Parts: sequence; structure tokens; C-alpha cells
Amino acid sequence: MDAPTPSSQFPQSDKAASSTPQKLISVRLSDDLIKRLAKVGNKENLSMSDTIRVVLDRGLETKRKKKSKK
Repeated sequence: MDAPTPSSQFPQSDKAASSTPQKLISVRLSDDLIKRLAKVGNKENLSMSDTIRVVLDRGLETKRKKKSKK
């Protein structure tokens, strides 16, 4: 049986496209990581793309703040 596509685990977003220039990247993610992202996205009512951007931004911001305190 085929696993559901990752995007089927997220609701559709009604957000308008950003005017900021963006690049498309492709990554391979484990089923476990997709499920963890789905929990975050569904809790915050975000699409998959928005969830990945938010999680990456939060992680990078946390790391930046830790570095600046040293």
C-alpha cells in the first residue's frame, strides 16, 4: 500500500503568495519527520510549505540567539 503524499497531511492554505523572491528546493524527509511536521502544521493551521519555512526559521533564529549570547 502506498503511503499518502506529504501534502495530503496538511490542510490547504488560503495565504496569498509572498512578494519576496523565493527559490524552490527539493529534500528527502523520513516518514517520522513528515509526521512531526504535520503535527506542527496542523496545530498552527499551516500548509506543508509554510510549516517547513516556519520550522526552519524558528530553528535558525534559536541558533542565532544562542550564538549572540556567547
